[in-house]
Amino acid sequence: MSVADQTTESIGTLARGMTVNLVGSGYNVVSRLLFNVLVARLLGPQQVGVYYLALTVATLMGAIAVGGLDTTVIRYLARFRVDNDWGAFRGTLRFAMRTVGALGFALSAVVLVGAPWIATILFRKPEVTTPLRIVALYIPLYAIEWVLLAATQSFKQMKYKVYVEAMLNPTMRIILAFSVYMLGGRVYAILGVYVFSLFVCAVLAALSLRRCIPVNLSSYLPKVNRPEIVKYWTPLFWGNLLNFMVMYADSFVLAHYASTAEVGLYSVCIRLIVVMGFFLGVISQIFGPMISELHHRGEIDQLAAYAKVVTLWAVEVFAPIALVFVVASHDVLTLFGKGFTVASTCLLVLVLGQFLNYVTGPVGLIINMSGWSRVQFWITATSLALQIAMAFLLVPSMGIMGAAIANSTGVVTLNLLQVYFVWRLLHIHPFAWILAKPFVAALAGLSVALLIGRYLSLTGPLHGVVACGGMLVTYIGVLVSLGLDKHSRMAWEQFRFKMLPRFFGTPVNALSEK
Repeated sequence: MSVADQTTESIGTLARGMTVNLVGSGYNVVSRLLFNVLVARLLGPQQVGVYYLALTVATLMGAIAVGGLDTTVIRYLARFRVDNDWGAFRGTLRFAMRTVGALGFALSAVVLVGAPWIATILFRKPEVTTPLRIVALYIPLYAIEWVLLAATQSFKQMKYKVYVEAMLNPTMRIILAFSVYMLGGRVYAILGVYVFSLFVCAVLAALSLRRCIPVNLSSYLPKVNRPEIVKYWTPLFWGNLLNFMVMYADSFVLAHYASTAEVGLYSVCIRLIVVMGFFLGVISQIFGPMISELHHRGEIDQLAAYAKVVTLWAVEVFAPIALVFVVASHDVLTLFGKGFTVASTCLLVLVLGQFLNYVTGPVGLIINMSGWSRVQFWITATSLALQIAMAFLLVPSMGIMGAAIANSTGVVTLNLLQVYFVWRLLHIHPFAWILAKPFVAALAGLSVALLIGRYLSLTGPLHGVVACGGMLVTYIGVLVSLGLDKHSRMAWEQFRFKMLPRFFGTPVNALSEK
């Protein structure tokens, strides 16, 4: 069977996993956006700056505690599952859980004790001290939940991550945050809600993993190849930490030089960029184990074919989302409150950086899951060094615009280096001529939006709604008229005939008969 036929035959697994995760992640994106809008409107730019600054520190510490062990767990547990080596499965999982637990509680203690120094010396904002101590409890819960959910992903089961992290967690936060605010709570209470919801989800993640494992693990003698795992994990640990810093290093520099209100403005923009980048995460969660298996079997041509399909899907989904941010950046920020609209230009600069992140596809994931975590470490270190240098150079004089330029520079550098090393190490790349179709459709959609803005006398939110509506209709129409790739049609059919009926309670057979 040819590589093309194998790809077509096997792409159904990827499409099914992606569509399951897409529904959950779509819900996650909307609910998290609503939560961030709610918090911003309740607190205002200055207090939301305190909120996000404390939460960013906690997330950084959580990323250190996880340290890439989630990726390590997916890679190794997927192999042990395929080989039915349940002793190695049990030993590796136990090693990972003990490691993240120890790191998580140790870092929680560091934040609790060091909160005054972090708030006063690093950020020069004493008001962040108490919020930091509240979110210290977030760190071990974050680390434990992520490793448990990663273990469920090694079974190619996306539904547990979707239900627990993507759907339940943000829903709980919205309900509880609004409730505590109505009862008189402010920043401290909302941060407490964040921690409590994570505790509930960590418990549910543990129960989900028990449902995935088809054997009684306690009957198998645990074994773990610590030297091999540590060798793979160590550079991944630093690489994941650096990846986090690529996204947030400029926020820390901004916190040192700028006011709390400016930190709030920039934090909202960064959260919108994270929302916009959700689809890469959707694909990575199902594609990661596949990369590990294909590389393990030496099926590099098959891996190359998958990478091109995944990149096409990423660009097709990214393009209309990016266009909404470009066409209606002012209106999008108005959702958070009138005080946030001054950051619209900053948001556009950040969108430009994410453009290359999508166009280059899953190149970073391919490097990591193929075992070259040390290479990924040096790639990320190089891009981060450039980003931090630019942040210190530009932020004192340009504020949030300087931070945005530094961030986009780091993201662009990171992705260009990843493309180069994927080609050098595996002699594959994620590009195909079929990518021209979503680009043409995106240009057509942007042109329609610009014409609407020029010739229709619309103001306020109405302009954004009409312009974005015209843009989206044009994008979809042009893309369909140019002809969808067969794999994109397959993904759409999975979504239309299997996922939508499942989520709306319509029997699949009933749809098939229509």
